[in-house]
Amino acid sequence: MAMDKVGVSVAEMQRLLGIGQYRTAWLMAHKIRKAMADRDAGYSLAGLIEMDESFFGPKGSKRGRGSERKSIVLCAVSLYRNRKGEEKPGFAHMQVVNNASSNTVEEFLDRLGSGEFANEGKQLVETIRSDGWRSYGKAAKNKDLHHLKVVLRDPKAAGRLLPWVHRVISNAKSVIRGSHRGVSEKHLQAYLSEVCYRFNRRFWEKELFDRLVQACILTETLTYKELININKML
Repeated sequence: MAMDKVGVSVAEMQRLLGIGQYRTAWLMAHKIRKAMADRDAGYSLAGLIEMDESFFGPKGSKRGRGSERKSIVLCAVSLYRNRKGEEKPGFAHMQVVNNASSNTVEEFLDRLGSGEFANEGKQLVETIRSDGWRSYGKAAKNKDLHHLKVVLRDPKAAGRLLPWVHRVISNAKSVIRGSHRGVSEKHLQAYLSEVCYRFNRRFWEKELFDRLVQACILTETLTYKELININKML
């Protein structure tokens, strides 16, 4: 869970650790995901960020912003320039939301800049880059942010014009469809947090296991009763 970019299924975890009950391994995995989410909640995005929304759910249902059966997920990736002047991704955050309205986007932006490492009273996000959807423009205006619109004449070009946010979304869908063979809407947020946690620590390979153990020690544990009664995180 700490190092493999596609994660590990509960059945494989159960087999590797010699755990008798599937339920025990399932609970263990979710406790670790909670530790991952809690740890990342302490970090903020800053400067220029790419933003877009995506839809997770059953195949065959309507695609895009008119979908009713799919869960809406907002994704943001902070960007920086390396010494060669190349644009590179920093940290990523994903959040399951009720809708993609400007109010929701504003709330998401507030969360991105409210981590424990944010400077008090200072807005860390300065510019958002999006596909120009009106919710992003309105949210940027309300929060006095610069808004860079990438015009998508061909929807298939989204991965090229907004590369990093779509890479994170693609990674999340690959993990969910691959290792886990799909996840319930109820627990989708936990799996998204797991994907972001690994992405955010991709350069610290030698420290990943120790960092995850530390995160598990520092978080408040999750009980089985709390897990099965958890509401959809919005």
